[in-house]
Amino acid sequence: MHSDGSLTVAELACLAADRGLDFLAVTDHNTVSHHAELPAAAAYAAISLLPGQEITTDLGHANAFGDLGWIDFREPPGVWAAAVRERGGVMSINHPVAADCAWRHPTLGTDVRSPVVETWHWSWLDRSWGAPLAWTQAWTAAPIMIGGSDYHRPEEGHPPGEPTTWILGGDTPGGILDGIRAGATSVSAAPGGPLLLRHGDDFLVLDADGLLLWGPDTRRVIVGDRVVLPARPGPHRLETFRNEVMALCS
Repeated sequence: MHSDGSLTVAELACLAADRGLDFLAVTDHNTVSHHAELPAAAAYAAISLLPGQEITTDLGHANAFGDLGWIDFREPPGVWAAAVRERGGVMSINHPVAADCAWRHPTLGTDVRSPVVETWHWSWLDRSWGAPLAWTQAWTAAPIMIGGSDYHRPEEGHPPGEPTTWILGGDTPGGILDGIRAGATSVSAAPGGPLLLRHGDDFLVLDADGLLLWGPDTRRVIVGDRVVLPARPGPHRLETFRNEVMALCS
């Protein structure tokens, strides 16, 4: 209720916990007024709540993750990126090809460009459509891919965790940020969906029997519900035979 949602912070935290999530980033539009409520709501719902702000303009949106203070949306994106980095946070480019919210700002210089991209957004309704992946690859050669349900209110029909971002790191806000910075992220359609995880030199592939593992110089059909494979560098994904994306891995 601090920007354009319909739930209190405590209600949102309970909903995310009921969905089986371990953490949730709470990123209201152009405000950090909700940050003061996060610790109590997190304790009540037994979930980690990552503070943030969705920097919102008519030319695109970006998330500033972390307890960073307010980021001025009236400044150009290069100023946002520098402020987030200097204050110890992480910035993502949000839903870069999502209708009127698509990213249309001038290209950021490589010195401030964040590799974190909300590649999988709830608006990716047909996941055989390759534009989110193509944009992400064009943005950076080594993307850190995350997902966002962009939840605002129940009647929208896409609850928290659709899609789900998985992060290898601690379960505190600081640990979550460290995991994102390290690129230790994966995305699945939902908390119980097929999953592709990078762990050290291996891929762990769960509940993906019959899906295709696709990546740089990689095409392999998965056989079995729990498979360990040697991991190759670069972004990978699991697809159906119709090229529908079922999981992403940075």
